[in-house]
Amino acid sequence: MSKSIRHVEVFEIVTHENYNEERYLLSNPDIALAVKKNTYSSGWRHFKRHGGKEYRKQESSSYHEDIIALRKEKAERIKTIFKKGVLIEQDDTHVFDYTGDERRRVFDFLETAKVSSFFYDQIPLDILNDLPDGLILDCGAGFRPVYYENVVNYEIASYPTTDVLGFAEDLPFADNSFDAVFSFAVLEHIKFPFQAAGEICRVLKPGGKLAVCAAFLQPLHGFPHHYFNMTNLGLKVLFEKEIDIERQFVESGTGPINSLTWFLRRWADSLPLRERKQFLKAKVGDLLGQPHEYFDKGFVSCLPEENRLELASATSLVGSKKYLKTKQVI
Repeated sequence: MSKSIRHVEVFEIVTHENYNEERYLLSNPDIALAVKKNTYSSGWRHFKRHGGKEYRKQESSSYHEDIIALRKEKAERIKTIFKKGVLIEQDDTHVFDYTGDERRRVFDFLETAKVSSFFYDQIPLDILNDLPDGLILDCGAGFRPVYYENVVNYEIASYPTTDVLGFAEDLPFADNSFDAVFSFAVLEHIKFPFQAAGEICRVLKPGGKLAVCAAFLQPLHGFPHHYFNMTNLGLKVLFEKEIDIERQFVESGTGPINSLTWFLRRWADSLPLRERKQFLKAKVGDLLGQPHEYFDKGFVSCLPEENRLELASATSLVGSKKYLKTKQVI
């Protein structure tokens, strides 16, 4: 019989029985904005029409205290795997901070109110459940909907589920510390992805499992910066030197249809009203010509510059080499 892994449920799927207006709006800022704009008279109105079908979430009534209690125990395990001589602070909720002013500068730290939060799919859940006594690093965990006793949530943002604050390019952990490492939707936001991949491999035990997912055909997005998208071959190059890659694949949640709908949604939402209506009337067949055929169309020429950068097929750069500072001879 497998060991039960202790965990704390942060979010709950909203039902007619547990619905709470305040928590529903706090957990769904897009709905809160729609209510503010009088698109919906209340969160409850939205839930009845759409929220149930969309499996919307809301924070459970009390989870902070349970997380702090579980994190206190986890922190004692984490202390044993820090690199020797590492200077790291710990607050009264048992969160460790390894950011530091110099690392914040080098890795372009930026404060933001954006929140990344999603449930694990089956692959990380299987790995997690196979390692009840092990320790897993979730590198770039975001705000985890479920807080597990055997997962170290590593982040640059102090979410309620964060265990250690720091940057992926400079992990504070000793070599061969973790039985598994997760990194989902993170590598595209890292300034030095090869350095981060090296760190991930360094802290993973020999034979330990790696599960990673990174952006390919996705628009500019996310927290705090978006640097590099990568092909499946690019992702392979990051890890193949130290990882025996078992397979590469596409999950249903990251398939081509996600790229297509994301691009079209963002494009349409960024247009002025008249051009948006024209764009939405177009059929798929109307958009399969050569790109130059559309340059004078309103839905192309009226797209704001920030959205052109967000959705561009490629971006360009022009510059001049810096002059080297000459040393003064005394």
